[in-house]
Amino acid sequence: MPAYELYGQEEIDAVVDVLQRKIVHRYSSHEARGGIYRAKEFEDVVARAVGAKYCQAVSSGSAALYVALKALGVGPGDEVITSAFTFIASIEAILECGAVPVLADIDESLNLDPESAEDAISEKTKVIMPVHMYGAAADMERFRELCDLYGLYLLEDACQALGATYKGKGCGTLGDCGTYSLDPNKVISVGEGGLIVTDDEELYRRMEYYHDHGHIHDESIDRGAEGKACLGFNFRISEIQGALGLAQIKKLPRAIESLRSNKKRILEAVGDLDLVTLRDLPDRDGEIATQLVLLLPDEGSARAFQKASKEAGAGCSVLADNTWHYAKHWKTLREGTTYSRLRCPFDCVYAEDLPSYRPIEWVQTDDILSRAVMYGLNIVMGDEDVERMAKAIKAGLKVAY
Repeated sequence: MPAYELYGQEEIDAVVDVLQRKIVHRYSSHEARGGIYRAKEFEDVVARAVGAKYCQAVSSGSAALYVALKALGVGPGDEVITSAFTFIASIEAILECGAVPVLADIDESLNLDPESAEDAISEKTKVIMPVHMYGAAADMERFRELCDLYGLYLLEDACQALGATYKGKGCGTLGDCGTYSLDPNKVISVGEGGLIVTDDEELYRRMEYYHDHGHIHDESIDRGAEGKACLGFNFRISEIQGALGLAQIKKLPRAIESLRSNKKRILEAVGDLDLVTLRDLPDRDGEIATQLVLLLPDEGSARAFQKASKEAGAGCSVLADNTWHYAKHWKTLREGTTYSRLRCPFDCVYAEDLPSYRPIEWVQTDDILSRAVMYGLNIVMGDEDVERMAKAIKAGLKVAY
């Protein structure tokens, strides 16, 4: 489902326009730019599209998570509960704050299990961060209840789920704030980039200031004369990325419609799934269908399915092997490998009981992932692609029981 499948003349024209005007910095040259601010336009369009009041663009999805956590005041000694099945950026953003990632189990949605998350809450917990894996929402109603009950922030890692919905509301807009990624493997892309959305103006201002060295942005004066709200860092996007985003966001509905159609066509071609099941999603209609995941009865069935599917012409992965998304495989996390001399939360006076980050902590997750097989879906899939994948799934089902 890489976004570049839909790159075309619109993206080329948008980038060329910025280069011809020779104004690539999003916050400078106010008099010369004639009121044209592509990055700001992009943020406004995204906010309207997902149903948020505010949107802050940053340099990556990883930066989006980090800036959001900083805006929430997360620091050494704080605990952030998230999923053992996610991209490592979710964990790295917490670690960069000096805080402790507490990794709870997933359920059969492949998202954070609310019961496991509640069991992980301690007096040091500050944030629950569910991850909407593979473009489908976690149980946000339950997570909102938990955060309200325990007085916690709710941060949505929707980096894989721009355009997904939960009961009619955009993923990313159901918590205190939410993040999206715009890297080349997401449903829309600006090359590298990220977004944070929120309805809370104070949180938005913190993110706006922090992501650009603390600048209090004011288009009426020169950038060098602006005041500073805080110490910050540089996670800005450029006008080039903003222009590219404007071209891409127009294609988001088309991309999601195509992905959903492709998944539906494949499943219809397969027919009866018998004992195999799809992910147990809280809102199946709201997923953006970037992947097709099947849950089999046990690991042996999943391995037999995988082998037969590959031999039939379409490979799939068993998710327990997924080094990209499963914390079981992250040696650097277990060993606390870092270049920092001050190693919070590792060897940190503020963190007394650091998790071991070993598979023994995630028995439920390991069981689910060991019997889950996954196919990646493309935005553009012809009839031959659909038929080939359906044939492979049928072949896998024949040997899995």
